[in-house]
Amino acid sequence: MTDLSELLETARLAADPRAIDRRRVDFGGVDPLGLRQINFGLMDRVLPDLNNVASHIRPYTLMAWAWRRVRYVVENSKRNAAAPEDMRDFVDRIEAIFAWSQFLVEPRADIPGAQAMRSMLEASKYRFGGDEWEARRNMRRYSTGLISPLNYGPSLRTMGWLVPVEGATGIFQADPSLDPVLDAFEKRFEDELGHEAFNRFGAVTVKRSDAERWGKLWALEKPRAAERKSMFVRLGGARAATARQKGIALIQAAFADLADDEASYEDIRLRMADRAEEWGEPGDRPPAADEWRAVQIRQLFRLALEGLFFWTIGALLPGPLTTAQLVRTFLDSLKEEALPDTAGAWILASDDRKNPIEHLRSLQAALRDQAKLPSAIVTALALALREAPDQCHSFENPDRLPLSRAKREATSWSNLSPATFMARLFEIWIMAQHAYWSVGRGLADARSRGKTILRLRIVMDEGGWTLTPGTTRQGNPPEPTPDRLDTAISLLVECDQL
Repeated sequence: MTDLSELLETARLAADPRAIDRRRVDFGGVDPLGLRQINFGLMDRVLPDLNNVASHIRPYTLMAWAWRRVRYVVENSKRNAAAPEDMRDFVDRIEAIFAWSQFLVEPRADIPGAQAMRSMLEASKYRFGGDEWEARRNMRRYSTGLISPLNYGPSLRTMGWLVPVEGATGIFQADPSLDPVLDAFEKRFEDELGHEAFNRFGAVTVKRSDAERWGKLWALEKPRAAERKSMFVRLGGARAATARQKGIALIQAAFADLADDEASYEDIRLRMADRAEEWGEPGDRPPAADEWRAVQIRQLFRLALEGLFFWTIGALLPGPLTTAQLVRTFLDSLKEEALPDTAGAWILASDDRKNPIEHLRSLQAALRDQAKLPSAIVTALALALREAPDQCHSFENPDRLPLSRAKREATSWSNLSPATFMARLFEIWIMAQHAYWSVGRGLADARSRGKTILRLRIVMDEGGWTLTPGTTRQGNPPEPTPDRLDTAISLLVECDQL
């Protein structure tokens, strides 16, 4: 996709018309209203530097050990030096052998890349060198590998397991304070360290039988005591970011308040978002619980609006509707005998104090039942607007519809009838927000020569609002953004801190 200046220059130089390649325009849908980034900003105030994948201790240890082993190989080589790409290749090889070994021992091992590793699982040996390995290595670096930005890569650095080597892009060293931890890790397989895979750069061959044996020696879910201690120091202890210390302490306080050794992740998530009066010991509720509840309120608001967008697509599948027709269809679906005269006495009059996660679960269920969805959306929006803050956070861009902006706008509409209020909501929070985000993202993608354009799903036509050509189904309902709690709890359990 060329930008406008290139198109104009091409047109100026053209002498005759010519055919151009047919462009493929794909549907967007991951973030149709542009609301999701604020969720991540709020999560960073409670559980920063975590994601929804990096949930085990052993990969942190392994990657730190692999970079320390690079230093060992360099210091024991005749050249006493190595090219950066050779060092990265060595670490990628160790990481791939580890993943291969874990899937050989347990095909459902909880690490990324099961599908990508499938072709290796039946091989009697594998050569880590040549075109096939280079293609696999390069793919793993940015997608399924442990070091990938999508997986353990970011937190390996932010949590202090790896330290960048100054002046050498992409080259790391293990934090020297981890040497006792890495020594303890290495002790389990020290008799295997004579293999060339652990001692040289360049192409090496590893037998399946070797990888399977190593898989049991460095098993994913069996971190040693030194690893557990070092992880907790970085996860929620003295070396953790202050915000994450408070977030981890909140998880532990919620678990303690439940006083139930069988409490599930969902039980903990609920208690963390409860008001103080719902705790068994209200005084034990940490201040970070307010931040966590704000995360869930924003989740609820975002899912309610994306649910309304999803409902709208379903309502428009039979044909175009005007705003008034959409509103009437929506309000009729509420099945209420009569609505108050004003929005202020209706959706803005809620005194609901329930846990937002309960509403999230109800909304998720309703997203699979079109008849129940409008009522769940109204209930969710009522709670979200009731608890909306007066001021936005610094990371909340106005074009992502911060809750504070939504509250101001909704309050300004409070004297309108429910039908007029919903018309404003449809046109501003759904239609305009979707158009702005789809066009804005599409232009940004075009400028960066991206391959996918986020396409408008709903446009205005002569008959009212209508679906863009090619939209023949409602698609999958939206889901809440994973909130990193599962990762944090998994690490705490492995640390013996929960």
